[in-house]
Amino acid sequence: MLFLLGRTAARASARFETRELARHNVSLPMYRALVALLGHDDQRLGDLSALSDIEMSTLSRLVGTMQTRRLVTRRRSGKDARAVRIRITEQGRALADKLLSAAEDYENDMTRGIPQREVQALKRALDRVGETVDSLAEQTSPRSRQPRRASAA
Repeated sequence: MLFLLGRTAARASARFETRELARHNVSLPMYRALVALLGHDDQRLGDLSALSDIEMSTLSRLVGTMQTRRLVTRRRSGKDARAVRIRITEQGRALADKLLSAAEDYENDMTRGIPQREVQALKRALDRVGETVDSLAEQTSPRSRQPRRASAA
């Protein structure tokens, strides 16, 4: 099943990137970051990394590119001068909305011929598999096996 999931996701993502994202000069990671900000604006870089599933150093460079294109703004956090907060701009919001619409159309094309109830069942099953994968990762994380240290007072 893992091979099938990976192969299907890679092929679908590559075709979506070629078919839809390329005409807007947007990469798949940039699309994921924009969509994450659309739903959860004003994020610290680390939180956006987790939301978009993009490695931190890659995301940092990507945010620079997105800022140059005026899709996002980047500013220092008022609470922590070291932390950077990312916000989507109106231009970024408009692009993200357009890309989300294209993604819905693409999803409809991919699932054409599959009854809607089966598509919904597949989505629910994938959500459950994702939740299980997350819980397995938490169980095997080296952090989860180490005892918590008391904070210094």
